[in-house]
Amino acid sequence: MSFAVPIGLAAAALAVPLALWYVLRARRPRLEVPSTFLWARTDRAVAAAVPWQRFRPDRTFWLVLLALLVGAVALARPTVRVPAEIGDHTIFVVDVSASMLADEGGPTRLELARRAAESLVDRIGPGQLVSVVEAGPRARVLLSASDDPAAAVRALGATRGSHGAADLADAFTLATALQRPGQQTVTHLLTDGVVAPDAARLAPPGLLVDAVGEDRPNLAVTRLQAVPTGAGAATVFAQVRNFGPLEVDARLVLAVDDADVMERQIALPPRGTEDLVVPVAYRADADGGLLRATVEPVGEDVTGASATDALAVDDRAWAVLATPREVHALVVGSGNVFLESALGSVPGVEVATSNGVPEDLSGVDLLVVDRIAAPAEARVPTLYVAPSQPPTGVTVTGELELPALTFSDPASELLADVDLSQAAFAAGQAVAAPALQAIASGPSGPLVLAGRLGPVPVVYLAFDLLQTNLPLQVAWPVFVANAVAWLAGPPATAPATAGTEATLTVPPGATGLEVTPPGGEPVRLDAVSPQVRVDQVGVWTVAYIGPEDVVDRLPAPRPIAVNPDPAEGDLARGRPEAAAPAGTPGADPAQPEPAEGRRVFGRELLAAVLVLLLLEWAWTHGVRPLRWLRGRRSRRVAGAVAPRGRGPDRSAHRERAGVR
Repeated sequence: MSFAVPIGLAAAALAVPLALWYVLRARRPRLEVPSTFLWARTDRAVAAAVPWQRFRPDRTFWLVLLALLVGAVALARPTVRVPAEIGDHTIFVVDVSASMLADEGGPTRLELARRAAESLVDRIGPGQLVSVVEAGPRARVLLSASDDPAAAVRALGATRGSHGAADLADAFTLATALQRPGQQTVTHLLTDGVVAPDAARLAPPGLLVDAVGEDRPNLAVTRLQAVPTGAGAATVFAQVRNFGPLEVDARLVLAVDDADVMERQIALPPRGTEDLVVPVAYRADADGGLLRATVEPVGEDVTGASATDALAVDDRAWAVLATPREVHALVVGSGNVFLESALGSVPGVEVATSNGVPEDLSGVDLLVVDRIAAPAEARVPTLYVAPSQPPTGVTVTGELELPALTFSDPASELLADVDLSQAAFAAGQAVAAPALQAIASGPSGPLVLAGRLGPVPVVYLAFDLLQTNLPLQVAWPVFVANAVAWLAGPPATAPATAGTEATLTVPPGATGLEVTPPGGEPVRLDAVSPQVRVDQVGVWTVAYIGPEDVVDRLPAPRPIAVNPDPAEGDLARGRPEAAAPAGTPGADPAQPEPAEGRRVFGRELLAAVLVLLLLEWAWTHGVRPLRWLRGRRSRRVAGAVAPRGRGPDRSAHRERAGVR
């Protein structure tokens, strides 16, 4: 604790005159007498006060002294360092993830976060700035450094809940960019979950985490996938979870194209999971049929209350039912058993071989060019394996001897579940391809590249399979299966997770795609970057863009099933805790030190002074009323015990008063 005005403590010196006043003041004892009639005509004055008396403080002295000392401390304005709630620039980072849509007995968690932020905006003074950042699957700035509180309230009201997880790292990056030098900046994160360590490392200085919401029960469909088995049938894998602390009964309904095909009662223990494998039949000619799973609580919980579900967005999940798709792959070259065997092991892939690239590739879904000259332009999705002549957009600048692999992109779909740590290479090509991205490389250059040459997706291997041990490892068939799915599209469309990027396939002849979210406006994608962020749960429709005669010949594109993030359904997960200041034992070194402010206790102390003075006044002036009440009570008692029929003897009172 410190004092903003230390000179105010000098007021405590008034205790000395207070003590002297108690020493020098006249003290005449009180004495009750029947009458002052005999003293009325006294001519000689009598002095009953002694100038210097022994210091005998009473209760009123201590009350006045305490009030004086507290007042002196109040004038010094004692302050305590506390985390600042508002500063010269206050930034609100509002979590709008799917869990923030949970019902909290009326308002949602997002609404509670808005109210908490608006209460702080009400305290913003002239000259102080406010910014608002929406933390959803893709963070965005809704208000930047405004001194208008009304604009801040409107920006907070413009936050909209999403169906995916919040990208707090992206939101923190935006909040840090909004800070200005020379200003005390306080950043408020309003969320219902604990900040992950990776995101906490990017948190801006002066971060305060405000928790919203309480533990709530929730049922969710956390997995739904349909694998076609042929003849108009599919095997459905469904998973239902109870995120609540109590046992609950639930009803799961599966429907195909809005027609119910299965209903099952499930008893879920506290925080329990139920996995189901169900065969489902549908019309074989209905390619692109939609499977929907719905779960809802039924009956009462163990306490006797009606079972509830606080989050509605994860009560449904979708999957696309489709006939097994065949991918026609053509391997051109002198023959390679490693390529042909790996491609043939992928379900739904039909492999053909050729010595050269044919002119007509209309029936080819995937072209593999193995150690021969590649066509100048890529016309269909292509896997290049050390071609003797690369396509346009790729330049071979030399040869690599014993290249080492030191980097692999963990986010690449091509390397999912692929371990290249044991791969060794005897030789390779030194290539330069500005349009492609290196997903596996070493100090001497890239070894695996992927991307698009024009509108066509391609994968380029800068090494000969006969000069590496990769085909002898488990990673090789997994890589080939990933490449088939990435280049030609998966045999069955897996549901996407809300808030993620969905990569689509543009067939040859089409110039782009038009993707329409549920109840939203269509989004146009070109053939060079056919990726769309699916941030809304439901079924997204897809349409091809291109010449009408070409589009009519293409097979109908499959819709995209988008399901909520399973992690967002846990409404009883840990809440943010107050972080220990940086530098203290046990503090997270990645946690930034919060901005500090000062809290002044002057008003509270002045209120205490007023209370003490009122007590002193009541003590000195309230004695007589108390005595009068006690005397009146004693007279009531005396009248109550007097003989019946006779009242108290009033002649004695008249005689004491001089009435005859």
